[in-house]
Amino acid sequence: MSPLGKFTLAAIGLRFFGADGFFLGMFLGHMLIDKTKVIKIIEQWISSFDDNIRIMLPYKYYHFYNMIDGNFWGKIWGVVLGSILYGVDGLIFFFILGHFAFDTPNSRHARKFRKNFDHFWDNNWGKIGGAIIGFVCRSSILVFSGVIIGFFIDYYRLERASLLPLEAVRRFWQRINPLKLWRHSTEARHVAFLKAMAGLAAKVAKADGVVSEKEIRTFKHLFAVKEEEHSRVAKVFNEAKKTSKGFEEYARQLGRIINGNLDLQESCIDNLFKVACSDGELQEQELDVLQKTAEIVGLPEGNFAVIKQLYLPKSSNSTEQSYYEILGVLRTASDAEIKERWKKLIIRYHPDRLQAKGASQDEIEETTQKMAEINFAYQEIMKIRRVK
Repeated sequence: MSPLGKFTLAAIGLRFFGADGFFLGMFLGHMLIDKTKVIKIIEQWISSFDDNIRIMLPYKYYHFYNMIDGNFWGKIWGVVLGSILYGVDGLIFFFILGHFAFDTPNSRHARKFRKNFDHFWDNNWGKIGGAIIGFVCRSSILVFSGVIIGFFIDYYRLERASLLPLEAVRRFWQRINPLKLWRHSTEARHVAFLKAMAGLAAKVAKADGVVSEKEIRTFKHLFAVKEEEHSRVAKVFNEAKKTSKGFEEYARQLGRIINGNLDLQESCIDNLFKVACSDGELQEQELDVLQKTAEIVGLPEGNFAVIKQLYLPKSSNSTEQSYYEILGVLRTASDAEIKERWKKLIIRYHPDRLQAKGASQDEIEETTQKMAEINFAYQEIMKIRRVK
């Protein structure tokens, strides 16, 4: 996480609304930017811009660009924001702030500051928000009341505590609750999720004409169906396996439960692939059901393609490597680790570097081809990872 949203909106709020604007801007920046996907989008845009510069940059300038990499964007943020809002004084102050807050990747103190600052906001935004409301309203009573109410809000969301004082009352309400997909009923959502996956697994298994015992055992193993849930899940599975048609309703139900959770989308589709392949091979009809299911639940096309590649049969004489293999990184590597590896490979295989050493034309052409392969692999990995 980055404090970019908090600092930006706090600076704007202070300039136009004084102390009230400063605190409100800090709070809104945390809640609307730093805690949401907005900050990831901003960071991805900056990273993409940096990638494009590196792809087009001649090798002889790489040394200079690497010197400012990691010590560049924060100062730009400070200069632009500070000069627009506060003139020369703001330019100087925000230049220094941008350097310390964003452009010090190797500074242990700066990293610790960013981590502790965001950790403090994450754990106390209920209390902070309540205090800010009282401060803006110029009421000591509201400040005190806001902090108290915020304390209970923070306690509830961090400790997953129940708002109902009696646990027995909560359990009774869950039993009589007629809304089986009630938002806060974990048990109901779990059962609905199992039913949706059981229906889809049966439809996928039936797509090639026959539902095998291996496919049924694979489903039970993957989802660890509890004994008390066997009858409900078996009823859905047996009903769904009669025909491969009608899988769309199960997929739509699963999509509503997943609600845009990318990790859960990938996990569900991956498990359905395992069910389809458990009888020995992946049939075209099964693949068609899987692809349409992925579209309905909202899994990005690129992510589906990556999962599909894991289960498609591979020719023994195939020389095509995966993008991760080209870069020489694990699929579990972070974006930062992959980018660091890509930067090293660019330097190693840059054609200008060989040309400066007097390499032959054949060697330069071979390196140019390798460079293009590396860039393409990196761009495809980033594209797949960024699709949301």
